[in-house]
Amino acid sequence: MIVTQGLLDRLVARRANVLAEADAYMATRQPGKREGDRRVLSPGETATYMGFVDTIRDLDEQTKEVRSELERMGRAPVKTPGGLDSRAYARQWSQRVADQMSQAMGGGAEGRAVVSGSLDIPQFIEPEVIPMARPQRLIDLFTNRITVESNSFEYYQQSARTNLATAVADGNVKPTSTLTVTPHTDRCRVVAHLSEPAPIRLWHDIEAFTSWLTSEMVEGVLDGLEAQIVSGSGTGENMLGLLNTAGTTAVPFTTDVVTTLRSAVTALQTIGEQPTGWALNPADAQTVDMLRWNTAGGFLSGGYEHDPGTGFGSSSNIFGPDVKRVVSPSVPQGTAILGDFTKLRVYVREDAHIDVDASGVLFTKNQFIARGEGRFGIGVLRPSAFAIATLHS
Repeated sequence: MIVTQGLLDRLVARRANVLAEADAYMATRQPGKREGDRRVLSPGETATYMGFVDTIRDLDEQTKEVRSELERMGRAPVKTPGGLDSRAYARQWSQRVADQMSQAMGGGAEGRAVVSGSLDIPQFIEPEVIPMARPQRLIDLFTNRITVESNSFEYYQQSARTNLATAVADGNVKPTSTLTVTPHTDRCRVVAHLSEPAPIRLWHDIEAFTSWLTSEMVEGVLDGLEAQIVSGSGTGENMLGLLNTAGTTAVPFTTDVVTTLRSAVTALQTIGEQPTGWALNPADAQTVDMLRWNTAGGFLSGGYEHDPGTGFGSSSNIFGPDVKRVVSPSVPQGTAILGDFTKLRVYVREDAHIDVDASGVLFTKNQFIARGEGRFGIGVLRPSAFAIATLHS
């Protein structure tokens, strides 16, 4: 699902239509048995009416999530000061960003006394984050985020946890459990990319162009950060990603994809871990979605990402009923990650921002380039809390 302002508008409109349908349905019901001033609905009428209620409740949940995602992406606010609707507020936000970028370019397309500048992007990857009911992308699972005041940071990684607690008689020596942590020092890395040179005349269409450019540059930084967190090699300027961290819980391929995925749940249950999320590559999520009884038979589950969890056809028996699920191309095909993502910390040294430059040769060509970047680090606090499942033999 692509999260856009248009999607939010459609959800709001759909809710209004369903509410109108519910009101119209109740207006056409014949008077029935009454209890005081309240008419009692028949079982059939109750079922129909509750269908409207459930639809409205689901639309409310989806609307809330889309608003939250648009806010995180810097495309919409949670609250609308002055009573503005979301679209009007988004237009004002875009204009404010456009004005900032215009000022960074020296006051407009024609007044370029200053030909370079910097623009902070609001609400990119906030240190404080509320877990989403239905995460839209992998980074939404990384709720353990802190701001650091220098480029270097230190964290303690738990490498052993053996519990020997038991009943002990008076006067006897108590058993010693093994709880080992190791200090790790690392540094933040710059995650960045450039736009291609573009004509400054595009600033004349500043609201639409600025919103588009901001979104593309920030999403690119997000994708780069996700890829580093998952698969970074730890060499050179690469972060040490989760898949290359020693001590994670390995889950080998067993019989088939579904059995292997369920084995990951068992592996973490056995060592007492409480997973908070799954992450699969789109191709592997499709494999789960398309499982059938046989070649022409019915589907075996409600699917991976959008399982309604209504009993038969649910896939909660595979993934767990309360564990969030994300599809992300940052996860390599053939690998699944199940983990307690609170045990993976993202360090934010420098939030995302866009630098704009129109100097040098660009000035002679009446062009500019934009650079989107941020400075981040990661630390896996307890590697065993992450099960890495191999989905092929």
